[in-house]
Amino acid sequence: HKYEIVRKLQERKHICGMTGDGVNDAPALKKADIGIAVADATDAARGASDIVLTEPGLSVIVSAVLTSRAIFQRMKNYT
Repeated sequence: HKYEIVRKLQERKHICGMTGDGVNDAPALKKADIGIAVADATDAARGASDIVLTEPGLSVIVSAVLTSRAIFQRMKNYT
């Protein structure tokens, strides 16, 4: 089900991220532009993901995005 959601969004030219924790999530995590496995994910989900969270909860994602945007802005200002 998640795989089909990712596929349909990508067909419409959307950039798609997906979170998951189980073996059944692995195909969608692999297909997504950015796959994120949560802290207690199975090895299959971790292997299919681009990012593996090390702390419980999804608020870590928000923190990572905000930090990466700040770093990117500093890099743009430097050049």
